[in-house]
Amino acid sequence: RDPNPTALSPPTMSTGVCRSTAGLLLAAAAVRAFDLDPCSGKPTYAAERCAAGSAVACWSRDPETAWKCWSRSWAPAWSRLSGAAGADAECIAHGGFDGACTLETPNKFDQLAPPSRQLDWSEARQKAEAMVKRMTLQEKGRLMNGVGWAPANGWYDLQKWWYVGNTEPIHRLGIPSLNLQDASAGFREYWSENVGTATAWPSLLSMASTWDPVAVRDYAVAVGAEFVGKGANALLGPGLNVQRVAKNGRNFEYLSGEDPKLGAVLGAAYVEGVQSHDLIAVMKHWVLNNQETHRGSESSDIDEKTLWEIYYPPFQAAVDAGADAAMCGYNKVNGHYDCENSEQLGVLKRDMGFRGFVESDWWATHSSSISQGLDQDMPGSPRDYFSDGALARADQDAVNEAATRILSAMYRANVMDNTKCSPPHCEEYMGKNVSTPKHVALARKLAEASIVMLKNEGEVLPLGASAVKKIAVIGGAADAKAYNPNGAGQGGGGAWNTGDFYSGGGSGHMVSGNLVTPLAGIRRRAEAEGMEVIASATNDIGAAEHAASHADVAIVVVGTTSGEADDRKSLSFGSDSERLIRAVAGKCDKVVVIMEVCGPVVMPWRGDVPAILAMFLGGQEAGNAWAGVLFGDSSPTGRLPMTMPETEADTISPGWGDDVRYSEGMAVGYRNPRFRAAFPFGHGLGYADFEYSEPEAFECGDDMCVKVKVKNTGKVTSRTVAQLYIRFPPEAEHPAPDLKGFYRTPPLVPGASVLAEFRLTPRDLSYFDAGAHSFVPAASSEAFIGESSADIRTQLRLDMASGPFLPFGLAGAGGFGVLAAAVAAAAGALACAGVGVVVAR
Repeated sequence: RDPNPTALSPPTMSTGVCRSTAGLLLAAAAVRAFDLDPCSGKPTYAAERCAAGSAVACWSRDPETAWKCWSRSWAPAWSRLSGAAGADAECIAHGGFDGACTLETPNKFDQLAPPSRQLDWSEARQKAEAMVKRMTLQEKGRLMNGVGWAPANGWYDLQKWWYVGNTEPIHRLGIPSLNLQDASAGFREYWSENVGTATAWPSLLSMASTWDPVAVRDYAVAVGAEFVGKGANALLGPGLNVQRVAKNGRNFEYLSGEDPKLGAVLGAAYVEGVQSHDLIAVMKHWVLNNQETHRGSESSDIDEKTLWEIYYPPFQAAVDAGADAAMCGYNKVNGHYDCENSEQLGVLKRDMGFRGFVESDWWATHSSSISQGLDQDMPGSPRDYFSDGALARADQDAVNEAATRILSAMYRANVMDNTKCSPPHCEEYMGKNVSTPKHVALARKLAEASIVMLKNEGEVLPLGASAVKKIAVIGGAADAKAYNPNGAGQGGGGAWNTGDFYSGGGSGHMVSGNLVTPLAGIRRRAEAEGMEVIASATNDIGAAEHAASHADVAIVVVGTTSGEADDRKSLSFGSDSERLIRAVAGKCDKVVVIMEVCGPVVMPWRGDVPAILAMFLGGQEAGNAWAGVLFGDSSPTGRLPMTMPETEADTISPGWGDDVRYSEGMAVGYRNPRFRAAFPFGHGLGYADFEYSEPEAFECGDDMCVKVKVKNTGKVTSRTVAQLYIRFPPEAEHPAPDLKGFYRTPPLVPGASVLAEFRLTPRDLSYFDAGAHSFVPAASSEAFIGESSADIRTQLRLDMASGPFLPFGLAGAGGFGVLAAAVAAAAGALACAGVGVVVAR
């Protein structure tokens, strides 16, 4: 406790809280104290900044950042926000923090969204309606039409110093241009001279593998800051589509992996982070844009139940988080194009309560579909679907509604007052270097947190100088360069949708102008330990065998990538890489395969090597992130956001006809009992093991809470991700237990434990009834808690008295009558879903 809180003056604007290294708020409780990480060794630590006896000591990311340690009595509002009974102090600052140390045992780890600068929707709508009354039809049309692309070579080219999406400013009314830019994983440097002026962040799929909403929020705050610095006022993301097709060329762009709950939690965090700035988040692609094969013509034919149970939830969560805009996709749903699909656009706006505007994907407009619910045509149609004449013929109420929705989002995001430029007068901002040392450090930390260790037999990892003197780093992917679609030597610009091992291809591609390759990162870290690195950065078998035979440990780097507009031809790495792995395994007993991948892969060679790790396109700091995990600077904490299949037959392939039937219904990914997993959904190992106690359930307001103690039984400090799956009764027609909650623990020292809490809403404990066209509560269900969908450690039965559930999850209330009891473990309890059960006692 701070003995003299009145000596501290509060900062004028608090935008951060004291966080752990992954960004979790640490609330100190009055229990025994221990050190998570000694402060004294940190370069920015200054003991005088906190008075002696303060409950939490912090260090900032940079020594210039102003910060204070606060007592509960001095900052009661922030104490209430923490939600932790007995919390003694909070740290509040102008900027964020890297970590907290020397704190008392945490009683609760809460997550706080960054303070939003955005207006309330009602206030924004009121302003928009007043403005629309002052506008001519032509001025409304300028809001509803994209500009900036000129005819060239039979198609269209983006004009220099325009954003990928733009609207014209309306100077008479003081309405600025909309400056929309790709994409979710960073500001797309369309012009080669700007490469390296924005951070090439990890992909959204990489962020999905963190299973960490606070990390995703921090990521989105930083990405958003770079967009604002570049003069953009709208960010074309996040991508939220749930993975159905393993070969989908855009899986790397999506935050959901193969699970709607994961996508919902992380998607909401991303929206909150981006919109903490004066910036519009554009969630995409609404809806069922789940393959690139024939994406402009195929119809995704699906039932209502599957839509609401699997594919809608991430979008609903983004709507609930306040997303300002949405992008409709290229495909059809049940026979109608997304951007003129009145049923699907009606679900979004009417049933989900979305109050922002819908814009088309680029050239995805097929008609003057204003009355069907499309508000904006991007990037401006060659067929003038939204021309002045088309608008004059359209329903004027629909035109006014579209203009009102666009203006509402602009007012809400403070675009009216804070837009920096209008193209083509944005060269100064587009050329600005917005990548900072803080952002580079965060990119490394996030890439490190995303790494999933699939296998570590014989504890080959982490690498230590006492046992390892020589390391071989092998494979062409070890030192692969970044790909620049517009750069010199790219064959006149190269294929626009080509990716690399750090970022996928297409509109979401980030050119890693300041790249650290795996070889560079590993070599730097090994040399610091006095280890020798033998490099063979090719796929030459002879050179690889020679290097491996002279090393204590051989690290084989393999990679695969993908891009927009094409689905992957195969889930394998190719024969060259597979021969390379097996050849190295024949020369060295300790082989570590590190994979830089864009989605699911098959690993027929996995039994030949003791250690395998995966990173899902980790951005410019990939090499340093690999080094941090391989050498044990941090314990790997990533978890698979999708299943790694046994074979390609254990996945859903792209449909090749005009009608793609979702005949599997809800049996997607880990929910399909016929699919065999090489490594299951949610799987990920660390350098420590964890033990689970018997869980308990209790009412917590309108929700149900389940608690379980998680204990580190290993020898090193580490985190884990506890996962809760719900098995519904047969009438729900769910093919397997569904993920309904997850808890990423704080760093736990050996022997330490934490009480993991899962808060289950009425929607979490209900299922969609196709006959009633709404969600209904399950009378009973079973909760399974463990380390993956196939590694269940404990379970309990939940019996609920029905409450007043409202349809579509738009609202819900009512308490539960809860009877929670641990049930005996049985090996076949989840046999129908391919899940083994172990109950920890």
